[in-house]
Amino acid sequence: MPDPAPDHAPPLQRDPDRLASTRFDVVVVGGGIYGVWAALDAAQRGMKVALLEQNDFGSGASANSQRVVHGGLRYLQHGDLKRMRESIRERSTLLRVAGHLVEPMPFLVPTYGLGLRGRPAMFAAMKLNDLVSADRNRHLSTMRRIPKGRLIGIDQALEVVPGLDQAGLTGAAVFHDAQVNNSERLALAVVRSAAKAGAQAANHMRVTGLLRDGNRVTGVTAEDRLTGKTLEITAKVTLGCAGPWTGRGVTTPSSIPKRYDNLRAVALVTRDLFEGMGLAVPSRKVHKDKKELISKGFRNLFVTSWNGLSVVGTFYTDYTGDPDDVSVSPDEVRGFIDEFNQTYPAAELAYEDVRFTFVGLQPKAPGNTVGEPVAEKCYRLIDHAKDDEIEGLVTVLGVKWTTARGVAQEAVSLVSGKLAKSSPPCLTAVTRIHGAPKGDPGDQVAEAFYARPGWANEPLIVDLCALYGTSYAAVLALAEAEPKLREPVQPGSRTILAQIAYAARSEMAMTLLDVLFHRTDIGFRGYPGDACVKRCAELLAQELGWDDAHTQSQLDLVRLAYQRRGLAADDR
Repeated sequence: MPDPAPDHAPPLQRDPDRLASTRFDVVVVGGGIYGVWAALDAAQRGMKVALLEQNDFGSGASANSQRVVHGGLRYLQHGDLKRMRESIRERSTLLRVAGHLVEPMPFLVPTYGLGLRGRPAMFAAMKLNDLVSADRNRHLSTMRRIPKGRLIGIDQALEVVPGLDQAGLTGAAVFHDAQVNNSERLALAVVRSAAKAGAQAANHMRVTGLLRDGNRVTGVTAEDRLTGKTLEITAKVTLGCAGPWTGRGVTTPSSIPKRYDNLRAVALVTRDLFEGMGLAVPSRKVHKDKKELISKGFRNLFVTSWNGLSVVGTFYTDYTGDPDDVSVSPDEVRGFIDEFNQTYPAAELAYEDVRFTFVGLQPKAPGNTVGEPVAEKCYRLIDHAKDDEIEGLVTVLGVKWTTARGVAQEAVSLVSGKLAKSSPPCLTAVTRIHGAPKGDPGDQVAEAFYARPGWANEPLIVDLCALYGTSYAAVLALAEAEPKLREPVQPGSRTILAQIAYAARSEMAMTLLDVLFHRTDIGFRGYPGDACVKRCAELLAQELGWDDAHTQSQLDLVRLAYQRRGLAADDR
């Protein structure tokens, strides 16, 4: 049995009373990808940090992505080498510090004719991308290196993706980006690293207002959504990382509009279409971005292979409602399926093929565009002392998951300058997050398989290493000590009950949704059935002390979650 010592971090402890009784250097509002990186950076620099998230860590806008860590190839169209370099740098950082959760992924782009979709244009793009990213593999382990782009012929392209439109097909370009196999667990790993560095974190803690002393913000008021209790949490600086919720429900300086334009972004989780390969195909909708130096007149739709499934998207529509109410209807899901089938008819996707939908919000680019709406590309970092003459408040308006760590570093440096004490440099780009192995992740899997207990099969070990990294042994230790926890959550599942118990005991899982969608991937594979959901709920009830009424309310919320994603929670 492997030693559980590689867990390396104490269990996450949710302690609202301690939050209310501590004077912090900085309180970070929002536990999405920007907020968690900011909390880790600040804690590693020696600041006393509180991190507050109204739902669960990484569960809002940060969870609703296509799971791609973009290296910025698309920025060639804009001539924006600065943002391209930022994306390349951050992709390399994530491959290095979160190697168990992030890995390279190939994408195929079919080539046609001699225009922007032709082989000469794609050859030039591949070469320029390789040149701009020449240092992309520095300090990366062998399994996490990004290969050079290349062109392949017609036969090879059709072998990889047999359903390509062959009329005028001249082959394909193949380039690599990276993929995060579970963005929610990456956010959680960053939170655990922050807690190890001294930060105090709490999920299900909604910030309802700002504490003020004249023109200075001195902290926040917050509602504990699990108990209904109201808290005052004081801090020298408040750092807002609330994403689409910025400016809603709290006292907001004039430099942030209480309502700004958003786009609803939807991606469909479907049966696997291309094992181990991503595909970029042009949408049939007109798309013109005024910031493009070279306009194709269309936007690519992407298919990414993800944990035995495919993620198809992203589909954008305007959204003016409350972020808490964002959803998608079954008819809209069917419309997105039709749009993709027009783009790639060979998929023959049907509504029944959709297991889950990622639905979230992104800031919309200002100004008029032709065709589809365009997402904002540039983040904003607002120092309200300069913009509004309000001290002690900084706001981040982020736009991209990939570059969140670097933006958070810039925000924390600004916060550091407002505190009357020296601060060491940022370490988040060079320090592995909780669970990340020192060497190649494949070596860890081999070692774990060799040392596994007799009841643990190879697929289980592979999954645990992919989700937990070096913490896999702590999950196995639970199951070793309590044999009933070795059972799968349902027949045929590769998730065992020990993962549910571990989520409650060590990972601050407070609700059934936390477990099904943010600690495991049970919920992303379609509604798992009443028996499975109830079994998970009953185990959580034992761990967290729920009564029957609360347990039933948790079951009801799971069904509602699928309905809000345009899917039925039908029993199996």
